[in-house]
Amino acid sequence: MSNKLLVLRVISEKLNQYASLRSVVPPDVGWISSIRQSLNMTMEQLGRKLKVTKQAVSQIEKRESEGTLTLNGLRDAANAMDMQLIYAIVPKTGTLETYVEQRAFELARETLLEVNQQMRLEAQAVDDEQLSAVIAEAAAELVRSVDRQLWD
Repeated sequence: MSNKLLVLRVISEKLNQYASLRSVVPPDVGWISSIRQSLNMTMEQLGRKLKVTKQAVSQIEKRESEGTLTLNGLRDAANAMDMQLIYAIVPKTGTLETYVEQRAFELARETLLEVNQQMRLEAQAVDDEQLSAVIAEAAAELVRSVDRQLWD
């Protein structure tokens, strides 16, 4: 197994822990405001912990709900509420490995269908069964090497 494939598998396993969170929809007002309110903490109280004004807390919560708050800002607010910020970038569906496998299959199929079309013009095309086998083999090689051309 190549080092690239090993790294892919290790990261994929780590990300799989977050798979159940894909369906979690953030509250419209954002996590900071929702958690602060659920703790029955005022903006002034959170502001004191953050060493900012109530108005600054309001701006922080507004920026989070708009998606413009930095990770450091989220982390600071979480820490101030004795919480921990956890974030990840996860595939929209499936695992990181299945994402790479799907992309490899798409690339191999696209490339080899073009080649087979050229061969057909020269009366050298392979039959569908052979073409499928070659596509599968090419896709597997792209996966094994986690080839950069997957992302071109």
